[in-house]
Amino acid sequence: MTEAPDGGTTPGPVSPEVLEARIRGLQHALAQLLDNAHQLTRGEHQRAVQLHRQLQEQTAIARRESSGLVEAATAEALSTAEPAARLLADRLAPGLASIPPNDARWRSRQLVGAGIPSYVRVGELDAGTPVVAPLLQTNGWRVTADRPEAARQLLQSTALRLIAAAEPFRLRIDSFDPRLTGMMGLLGHLTTKYPQLVPRATHTAEQLHSVLSSLVDVSSLRASRQAQLGHKRFEELIRETGRVTDPYRLIVLFDYPAGIDTLAQRDLLRLAATGGERGICFLVHHDPAMAAESDVDARQLLDLLAPVSVTNGKVEVSQLANVPAELDPPFEANVATGICDVVAELAEIAVLPTIDFERTLPDRSTWWQPVKDELSTVIGYDDRTPALIRLRSGNPALPHVLVGGAVGQGKSNLLLVMIHGLAARYAPDDLEMYLLDFKHGVEFSALGPAAEREHWLPHVRVLGIHSDRAFGLAVLRHLSDELARRSEIFKGHGNVADIAELAPGPERPPRILAVLDEFQVLLEDDDELADEAARLLERLVRLGRAYGVHVVLATQTIEGVKRLSTRRDSIFGQVPYRIALKTTPADSQAILRTANTAAAELQFRGEAVLNANFGSPDDNQHVLVSFADKPVLDDLRHELWQRSGTTRAPRVFHLAEPARLTDTATAVKAELGRPWMGLPIAVTEEPVAIEVQPEPGAGVLVLGDGPADALGVLTALAVSAAAAAAVPPRFVFLDGTASAPAVAEGKGALIQVLRSLGCEVETVDKHGDVAPRLFALRDMVKDGRVGGTTYLLGFGLHAVPKMQVHAEGFFESPANALQEIVRDGPTQGLVTFGWWNRLHVCTEQLGYGRANVATHLFLRHPQEGVRAVAGPLVRWASEPHRGLLWDGLHPEAQVVVPYAPLRVDEVDRYLELVRR
Repeated sequence: MTEAPDGGTTPGPVSPEVLEARIRGLQHALAQLLDNAHQLTRGEHQRAVQLHRQLQEQTAIARRESSGLVEAATAEALSTAEPAARLLADRLAPGLASIPPNDARWRSRQLVGAGIPSYVRVGELDAGTPVVAPLLQTNGWRVTADRPEAARQLLQSTALRLIAAAEPFRLRIDSFDPRLTGMMGLLGHLTTKYPQLVPRATHTAEQLHSVLSSLVDVSSLRASRQAQLGHKRFEELIRETGRVTDPYRLIVLFDYPAGIDTLAQRDLLRLAATGGERGICFLVHHDPAMAAESDVDARQLLDLLAPVSVTNGKVEVSQLANVPAELDPPFEANVATGICDVVAELAEIAVLPTIDFERTLPDRSTWWQPVKDELSTVIGYDDRTPALIRLRSGNPALPHVLVGGAVGQGKSNLLLVMIHGLAARYAPDDLEMYLLDFKHGVEFSALGPAAEREHWLPHVRVLGIHSDRAFGLAVLRHLSDELARRSEIFKGHGNVADIAELAPGPERPPRILAVLDEFQVLLEDDDELADEAARLLERLVRLGRAYGVHVVLATQTIEGVKRLSTRRDSIFGQVPYRIALKTTPADSQAILRTANTAAAELQFRGEAVLNANFGSPDDNQHVLVSFADKPVLDDLRHELWQRSGTTRAPRVFHLAEPARLTDTATAVKAELGRPWMGLPIAVTEEPVAIEVQPEPGAGVLVLGDGPADALGVLTALAVSAAAAAAVPPRFVFLDGTASAPAVAEGKGALIQVLRSLGCEVETVDKHGDVAPRLFALRDMVKDGRVGGTTYLLGFGLHAVPKMQVHAEGFFESPANALQEIVRDGPTQGLVTFGWWNRLHVCTEQLGYGRANVATHLFLRHPQEGVRAVAGPLVRWASEPHRGLLWDGLHPEAQVVVPYAPLRVDEVDRYLELVRR
């Protein structure tokens, strides 16, 4: 250091050692300072960590305490709310609609069909509380899911729940499965047995179009009916009317918008917009991964439906937002099959509430009012509205009716309701009925006379029970002739053009109702009869309107009838009324109109689609036909019969049944020299009679199998000849059958009637007595000792042995004697009516010319024998209780219905009739 000039000192130069010492000192001090700082920081951190841990422990303790309080409060709330929630779910979704899939009650039939549910289960909360949501009375659901399988499962389970819970036929489920998932196969047993409940799933746009088009019609009709009855919603209509024939409709769409084109989308939007009000509901699985067609906006449909989402097995519905439920597991296949079988069984026995026929009748004080411009009757009801049939010639023209329906669906009941309803409203003088049944039924038989009852429906002029084609053709010919007759009447009244223009009175002909049940039988065969029947039927429906002839054509099906294929429009184009009972889609269109399948949608026997506009779908009327209880109808017929005072029974015709002598004797009196052969296949009640005069060639040769028919022919000839004679004739009954037991009653009744009419009757029953009696008769003829009109009734002459062999004690055969009797007897007053089973046997006994007898009646006989007599062009089918009459005078042989042999219990009645 040095001294400064002012006396101070100044720093001098510092050595390196001093500087190093100073630096080390500073370093040490800094190290101490840093160490002190580290110590302080570590302590503070430890204190902070400790405090954090303390806070964590306190937080955990608080959380545990609060969680316990929350859980306790929640448990307390759930314990109070859960029973109420279960009760509410059971009430909203009764029975199987809310029961979990694994519940044992699914294996019982007790709850199946308990009632249509408006809510349906989708899953459950953790505590087991069911979660249900409204469906059938809404537009429906749109279901989305993180996995398409989960959404499809929910749709499948919902469909099963609804069909199981609903009463039979109160719900129908249609489905569209474009990706062929087969999910609706779970209900396959029901689809097989009752496709009208769950039809087979559709897969193409064309199939879906058909379903949706039908639903559009359903929606339109429901809207009209609800407006008519003042109801806003479908369920209100159901509650008032109790109608079970119009079901809720559920449409299930998988993988929407897959397979949906613009036409289907249009109908979907139209239906969904008002679906909840009209009982039409949608269950739609929306798959966002599926691309829609360019003109299809999927959101338009989805916005009309309530959202349901499924994520990670949890399902959430819009009504319970933020309350996810556990999605129910799928149903086991065997459980679903069992449920479907029970539903099918219940459907099998399901019945509609019936409408009593008496409810459709007017007050008795209004019965039998004069016909004005129409015939009208009520056949049933459409809700509260009577279903009317109005048969009229104009304004508008509604002259004829076509009725169709499958077997057992109530067609016969409908016809009986129509017939008796008209009979109660109009008198027999104003309405005549021609009723023909070609289906071998018995429904019309009660409308005619019978042994067990004295009355019949007095309006019936012709009654064909088990009618055959030939009689049907005869009726059409008669009605065609009636048109011509009425044309002359119209001309006599100033050329009127319509029967409605004629004033009521005795000069106005009655209206005619012609009912042809199973009319297609007339047209089925490829023959001349079918051709003529088709022509006459066409003429009848075309001209009958103006002349007051109304035709009702009834059938099960008209598909495949050749004659109708070319005349369909010309016949059915004149038939505006169409009534279709439950049937197939094809037959529904055949009866109603192309594209009108409404009758295939019917569920019950007795339901019908009534249409008065040639089957136009827009004019369908859904009706329930009243039930024609047999005792009620019989009481009505008896009352009408008494009111009419008629004694004129209808012409009754039975297929494959003989005619009855008592029926003919009621209407016709026998004429001398014109004994009866049988009834013609015609409307007339006049029997076929033959001329029997005392001249060569008189007599009748009956040929063919059938002892009863043969005895009936001989009986009719004998008793009608006896009844007409002023002096009772004499009869010789020569029985070649040795009194066969099969005809014993008829033979005894014949003899009793003849003797009661004052006739002497001789019977020859033993074969050994035949030859002597023939020789004796031959001698009487030769000697002119017949002694008055005598008839030889040769029954079963083919059965008499040794007719061509010389008889013991005679130098000729009994056949020679018989030949002379038949040939020469008529001029002496002895006429032969004989029966042989074959023509050649008759020829052997009577000779090649068969003793010059002209009249032959063939029963069941080979055609070659028939042609040998009547010509090579004759056709003969040898049907039971039919005969072919050939007399050599007329150009054609005539088919007749032989009479049955008289029964013992008919003898007194016949005698009473012929003695009047």
